[in-house]
Amino acid sequence: MNTKSEKVLKESIQEAFSPKDVCSICDSEYDEDEGGIQGHFGICPVTFCVWCYSSIVDMVMQSHDCCEECEEQEEEGE
Repeated sequence: MNTKSEKVLKESIQEAFSPKDVCSICDSEYDEDEGGIQGHFGICPVTFCVWCYSSIVDMVMQSHDCCEECEEQEEEGE
């Protein structure tokens, strides 16, 4: 491969694995200042708006009893 082809390939790969600026669930615009978040699930890039992210966090907290224990410890200052 020539260097131009390698550069194009590398840029294509980086773009494919970079989180987009819209929510992966609802296609709303991503805004970090409002509480949105970007990252990766394994190698899959994901972006969540504030509403979807807070819903995911709430769902996880509801499904794990240990989270209630952690919250109680934080409130007690342990």
